[in-house]
Amino acid sequence: MLPKQKILRMIEHPNLKIIADDLGLHESVNDGIIFLLKEKKISGASLMANGEAFDDATKQIIDAGLKNIGVHLNSVEQRSVVSGELMSKNHRIFFLKYILGLVKKDHIRQEFEAQVKKIIQTGIKPSFINGNQHLHLLPGIMNICIKLAAEYDIPYIRVVNESASLSGGKLFRKLQLLFLNFLSSAVKKKIKKAGLDCNDFFVGFINAGNMNDDDIKHAEALAKKYPDKVVELGCHPGYENEKLRQKYRHWGDYNWQKELELLTNDK
Repeated sequence: MLPKQKILRMIEHPNLKIIADDLGLHESVNDGIIFLLKEKKISGASLMANGEAFDDATKQIIDAGLKNIGVHLNSVEQRSVVSGELMSKNHRIFFLKYILGLVKKDHIRQEFEAQVKKIIQTGIKPSFINGNQHLHLLPGIMNICIKLAAEYDIPYIRVVNESASLSGGKLFRKLQLLFLNFLSSAVKKKIKKAGLDCNDFFVGFINAGNMNDDDIKHAEALAKKYPDKVVELGCHPGYENEKLRQKYRHWGDYNWQKELELLTNDK
């Protein structure tokens, strides 16, 4: 039986989705996210088809009969599902190539479709689509995502609509957020016109990898204030692992374990 606090939270905020990203990235990330899914501490998780621990993730998902697994479309750092070659070194390089017109939309379509198919072929029915570093929101790329969602009966695509003040630290991150908010406002109508759903608010970009209690409270406050709107809290939980930390040290100070502990705490 679920603890009283957890039951009340689910009843009070049925419009709040807590989604863990990067399932499939590493076995320690998988173990943390699968634990949270089993304990119903989160609403769902997005699976990276070209993550190094994809097979481990899908086995755990299927063995436990877990639901609400989405597709975490990825175009950087990992190996292409189509060619097996390493993708762009990071999202900044990918974005620069995109701006310069060096990213071929047909290649993106082939890669993203291969990622969706790879997940479906395991027996998992994806419930939603989102993108690593939110690159799926870029013009042209979102059109590909909408077509794939419609073709493979995936009803929901994540957008970003997160409030942030320009004062204080993380100025560059906040400028990125303004750009993503702008892109999201432009694509919401396209998503709805295609008969698909998306979230109305998002929390988790500014403090990605370093979610804190204030982020959780903010998401809950939005869900309470706007009961007819969908609020999504994006997170990156996992168990601590030195190999994981070393491999992705260029991401900055990611605190997978801290996020897992925050989500585990019913208070």
